[in-house]
Amino acid sequence: MSRTAVCAVGVCLLFGVAADRAAGLEVIGAVSRADTPFPQFTHLWSEGWALESKDGDPLQSTRVDLPPGAYLHVYLRNASAGRVEVNDVLLEGVNLSKAIAFSHQAKVSGMWPASLHFSKLPKDQIDRLIEAGEPVWWKAEPWTVPAGGATEVVVRLRRLPRPAALQVEVVAGEERASVRVPCGGPAAPRVEGLSLSASLDEVVLYARHPKRETRPMGMRMDGRDLMSRSRIAFDPELGVVVVSARLESMLARGSFHLFEVAYADGSVARAGQRAFSGEFVYGMWGYINKGATEQERVDYFLNDMRLHNVNALMYSISSEVWKWLETPEGLEYRRQTGLNLMMSHPDKTLRDPLYVFLTDEPDAHDFEVTQLDLGLRLGALAQPLVQRSRDWREEVQDVPQLLNVDNTFKPANWYVYAQLPDIYCADPYYQEQQRIAWNQRPAWAASFVKPTYVFGVATICQSACAPKPLHIILNSVRHDIPGSPFRFATPAEKRMEVFYALAGGAKALSYWWYTPYGEFHGCGSSDPDGVALWREIGLLGALTRTAGPLITRSCPAAVTVKAPSHLWVRSLLAGDDSLLLLVVNEGIASDRQGTVVVPVEKAALAVTPPAWLKVATAFEISEQGIGDLAWRQDGQQVTLDMGRLEVARMFVLTADSKLRETLSRRYAEQFAQTVARLKP
Repeated sequence: MSRTAVCAVGVCLLFGVAADRAAGLEVIGAVSRADTPFPQFTHLWSEGWALESKDGDPLQSTRVDLPPGAYLHVYLRNASAGRVEVNDVLLEGVNLSKAIAFSHQAKVSGMWPASLHFSKLPKDQIDRLIEAGEPVWWKAEPWTVPAGGATEVVVRLRRLPRPAALQVEVVAGEERASVRVPCGGPAAPRVEGLSLSASLDEVVLYARHPKRETRPMGMRMDGRDLMSRSRIAFDPELGVVVVSARLESMLARGSFHLFEVAYADGSVARAGQRAFSGEFVYGMWGYINKGATEQERVDYFLNDMRLHNVNALMYSISSEVWKWLETPEGLEYRRQTGLNLMMSHPDKTLRDPLYVFLTDEPDAHDFEVTQLDLGLRLGALAQPLVQRSRDWREEVQDVPQLLNVDNTFKPANWYVYAQLPDIYCADPYYQEQQRIAWNQRPAWAASFVKPTYVFGVATICQSACAPKPLHIILNSVRHDIPGSPFRFATPAEKRMEVFYALAGGAKALSYWWYTPYGEFHGCGSSDPDGVALWREIGLLGALTRTAGPLITRSCPAAVTVKAPSHLWVRSLLAGDDSLLLLVVNEGIASDRQGTVVVPVEKAALAVTPPAWLKVATAFEISEQGIGDLAWRQDGQQVTLDMGRLEVARMFVLTADSKLRETLSRRYAEQFAQTVARLKP
C-alpha cells in the first residue's frame, strides 16, 4: 500500500471524502476559509499607539481596507494501530517547518519571532508561498494522534491565495497524507458554535450552510454516527441549524474530538475541538492592598470580589491572595464559592485552574519586531506561541489555553491569531478609544458616542475563532495619563458594552482592572465614579451569571424582529429550546463628560422565533432576578410589551416550561443577597 494518501475534496456517501487510505494517516476532509469582512465597522479602526509623520501628524499602522486572509483546515484520522506524531506540513511542496523560520536577532516579549521572511529558502520557494497566500503560522491539534483518533492541521495565510487550489501535505514520521484544497470557490458549510454540558456528555452544535435551504442529514463525532442520539432543529429561514446529542459516555476533559454535520447536497461542516466546559466566567484583573495584615488584605479582596459577583481571578492578583488560595482553607473556599483562577504558566500544584495564559497582546509586541517591514510584522509571534502551546499542553492537557489579542494592526490582528488558542480573547477598551479621540483625534469622536467598538471587535473575533469560545475583556479604569486623561466608564456605558459583547458572541467576560494605582486607576478606587462603576459591574454580574447556562451554550443568529428604529435588538440561540433577546436603547450618547440617556417609553417589539421553537413562556432576566413580561403570540410571531426601557434589557423565549423556575432558584441561591447589598 502506498505511504501517501491523496484526497480530492468531495463526497462519498454521507460523510465521506474520496481518499486512498494510508497505513498511518487518512484525510477526512479539507477546507479553505476566507476571513469574513465587516466593512460596517471600518470607521472604528484607528491605531491607539499612533505612528506619527515627520510633521507630528498621526498615521495608521496599515490600511484598513487590506484584502482578507484565510485559514486552511485539514482533518485527518490515524488509521494505524499505533500513535503517530505530526511533525511537518508542506504547502505547495515547501516545508513550513523551514519556511516559517525563527529569528535569533532579538527576543520580543520573551520569544524569538518567526516569519517566512526570515527563511533561508531559495527565492523561488518563498515566491511560491507568497503566491499561495504567505503562511504566517501552522499547527496540528493534537500533534500526537492516538490510533483511531483525529487531528486538525491549521495553516494561517496572510492573504487570499492566488491559485484556484493549494496542495497540502501532512507529514507524521514516515507517514504522509496529501490533499488538494480548493480556494476562492463557493463558501463551505461551517460549524459556528459548539458547547458541551458541564458533565461533558452532551453536545450542542450550531452549523451554517451558505445555502440556508439545504437540509442537514446527520451528525457524527470521531467517526461515530450520532444520528440515533441526536435532535436536529432546522428552519430554512434562519440559516443556522442546531444539532444536539447525548453522548454514549463522558468525554475526558481536554481530549480532542472531531465533529461533523452532513447536508443533503453532500457537503459537510467539520470542526475539531477539545472537551472543556464550565460556568459562565465573570472575571476581574488586578488587585488591591487594603488591610493592616496579610490575612486582612486577603479577606478584603476576596470579599469584594464575591460581593460584586466575580467568579474568576484573571491575572495580576497579589501573591498573598494566590498563596492563601493554595492552602487547604483556600481550596475549600474555592470549592464552596466557585471562585477560580487563571495560571500564568503551567502549574500542576494548582487544583482545577480556569485557564493557562499563553500570553498577553502578541499583536502589540509584533510591532516591536523591527527587523521586518511594518506590513509584515503582524503574526511574527504566532509560531513561537504555537510552540509554547504545544509544550504547555504536554504539561497540562486538561486546562484550556487562553490568548488575549490587543488592538494593534486592526482589524487584521483579530483574524490572524483567532484559531491558535482554545479560548480566544480580546480587549476592546471603549474608554481607551474615547480617550484617544477626545484628546488626540477629535474628528474621530463621532464614531465613539456609543460602544459600537465593542460589538465590532466581538463580532469579528467570533467569526474568526468559531467554534472556539470567545472571552471579551472590558475596560474598568480611569486614565490618569498626563496630558491625555479620561474618566471612568459610566454605568450606562458598561451595561451597553456587556450587551454588545454578548450579542457579538462572547461566552465569557472580564474587566481590566481593579487596581487603583498608577496611570490606569482601577475600579477598586474610592473615587465616586469608580465606586458607581464597580457597583454596576457587580449588578451586571448577577444578571449575566443568572443567564450563564444559556449564554455558554448560545450562538448568534438573526431571527426576524420588528422594532422601533431607536431599539437595537440581537438574538442568541440557546440550544433548540430557547432564544435570548438582547435589547439596547440606541438613544444614548457619550462624550468626555459622561453619558446622556433618553429612555424609551412603551417599548415593544415583535419576534418571529425559529419554526422549531414552540414558545411556552417568556420572561426577563435582570439583576433583580427573573421578572414577568407582558407577551402574546399570534401564530409564530411573539409580541413583547417591555414598558420603559432605560439602557438595555435581556429577555428569554423558551419551550422549556421549567427553565424559569430553574433560573429563579439559581438567582435566589447565588445572587439575591449580593444584589441587595449592592443597591444604592
